[in-house]
Amino acid sequence: MDLPAAAARAAVLDPVPSRAGMSDGLALALSSVLGSLAGFVSWLIAARLMTTAEVGDAQLVVSALILVGGAAQLNLDVGIMRWIPQAGGSTGRLVWRSLLVIMPLSALIGLVYALVAPRIADVTAGPGAPFALGLLLFVLACAGWGVFAVHDSILVSLHRPWWAVWRNGLFAVARITLLVVLGGVAGLGAFGIVLSWVGPIVVWVGVGSLVIAGLTRRAAGHAGVLPRRAEVVGFLGPTAVGHLGAALLFNQVPLLVNLRFGPETGAVFFIAWQAVMVVDLAATYFMAPLAVGVAREPHRTAELAAAARRRLLLLFLPALALGAALAHPLLLIFGGAYAQADDVLRLLLLGLAFRLVVVHELGVRQAVGKAIGFARLQLVSTLLVLVAAAVTPVGGGGVPALLPVAIGYVVVQVLCVAAVVVPSLFSPARRRADAEVLAP
Repeated sequence: MDLPAAAARAAVLDPVPSRAGMSDGLALALSSVLGSLAGFVSWLIAARLMTTAEVGDAQLVVSALILVGGAAQLNLDVGIMRWIPQAGGSTGRLVWRSLLVIMPLSALIGLVYALVAPRIADVTAGPGAPFALGLLLFVLACAGWGVFAVHDSILVSLHRPWWAVWRNGLFAVARITLLVVLGGVAGLGAFGIVLSWVGPIVVWVGVGSLVIAGLTRRAAGHAGVLPRRAEVVGFLGPTAVGHLGAALLFNQVPLLVNLRFGPETGAVFFIAWQAVMVVDLAATYFMAPLAVGVAREPHRTAELAAAARRRLLLLFLPALALGAALAHPLLLIFGGAYAQADDVLRLLLLGLAFRLVVVHELGVRQAVGKAIGFARLQLVSTLLVLVAAAVTPVGGGGVPALLPVAIGYVVVQVLCVAAVVVPSLFSPARRRADAEVLAP
């Protein structure tokens, strides 16, 4: 799953209700849903066709390339949607400048990441293949994934939102088909899963770039304006940090567990973590419309924020309780080895119940324009979870060793909630200040 900067995307859509705005938001949401559904189906198929060790090896590579590509986007996908409408005849220059920043940066970070964690390149290369081949394939996949999601934002900005839906749907079908053929029928195991990602990414990015080249040539003929450097840095700086925090939370945590505890235990944790992160993402989506409401009625910010918190808790807390009650049968769908992590999943869901307060606070800070505060809270909460996963003793390994990791996640979320709630309890003035819409 990519981090989805979808919540941030929703925040930059036109705050004035319009048919076009609704279409854009629906198209982006549907594209994200297709991606999440494809991820669920593909890992379910992989769990049924392959051993937990093979799934763990493949998860290591996929999580790494999604992390690298997502982090290297620098939140330019959102920036593009802000700036293309005013770019006019300079649209092509804006688009290609953005892509030519993201792609080499993704490749460079991917190269460094694979050199630091060489098992990633070993798995990517496949059995018996040289390390250099795996390194090349991984770097290509990172560079491609870095611009893959940005293509959606470009299509939306160029008034082709539903092309993004078709593109993501076809990508999902191609990836799942290749997974079955290469990973299952051909018996390539983890290498087959890796190829089912790398191949479609390279092809889709190549074809998509040609399509975008044609669309940008037909952009409005007026001169248009490009954002000033200070505006670009002022927007991308703090929001890119927040975006990095989300990418690390979604992908680096299972990567770290995989590298420390081994591929079999890593695969079991990954499935439980994916279930929790899907709910986390849904809660983030749920908070996104607050930005639109605040933009329309800034004088009602405190009221709107309180209503959003009430709805968020009423909707998600029962769902989390149901997930905890059904943890064992839900994981059993993937296989008996995964069902052993039912207590791990229950603890993670408990931590997510506390994190809902943090998600609400992140949504409020984004809505009122507190970019630095948003980035700080997102990054600190992520880094604390990473520290918890990094210092947990491996012990005897296996699923029981994952319980302290899950407990660490719960403790971090409790601490973050305290950091958000306690200052407000003792400083009503601060709460009133947080409810204000800040000047740009």
